[in-house]
Amino acid sequence: MADNPTLPNPVPPDKLISLDAVRASLAIVWLGGGSVIFLILVVQSLMGRYADKTQEAWGWLLPTIMPTLGMIITVLGYTALDPIFSASVVRRVFFQISLWLSSLYLVLVLLTILIQPIAAPDPDKAVEVMRLSNLWLGPFQGLVASALGVLLVSKQKSQPGGGGGTTS
Repeated sequence: MADNPTLPNPVPPDKLISLDAVRASLAIVWLGGGSVIFLILVVQSLMGRYADKTQEAWGWLLPTIMPTLGMIITVLGYTALDPIFSASVVRRVFFQISLWLSSLYLVLVLLTILIQPIAAPDPDKAVEVMRLSNLWLGPFQGLVASALGVLLVSKQKSQPGGGGGTTS
């Protein structure tokens, strides 16, 4: 403690992870999961699954995943050439929480689409299922966005000697 007064409780290095690695992992989860969901809805739309409700189906999906995907792409682009961000670290546990929240959210979105043929064979009912899912997806999206927002814009550098605190 006396050696480094600016960090009274340094976080052990094994509890930290590179912010670059965090951003890359979250981008893979979101771009991969979002692509699968997007392609499924494209196929369903082309096959007439939603009939005259296709626009409503897309009106549900786009605000469900695009804000987060846009934020991830923007941060990746913004930090791509900035050396300050390359030296940043975050707590591994917070990354793991964010990764699980993101994965669970994308699974819930995917389940909403995949359950429709069973729960709602009619196009009108399918769109109703999508609207109904907003009851749990909306609050969950808020949690995910909060966790990702902290991780994606964090700038805390690792400290010399391996220790270092984080902003998250």
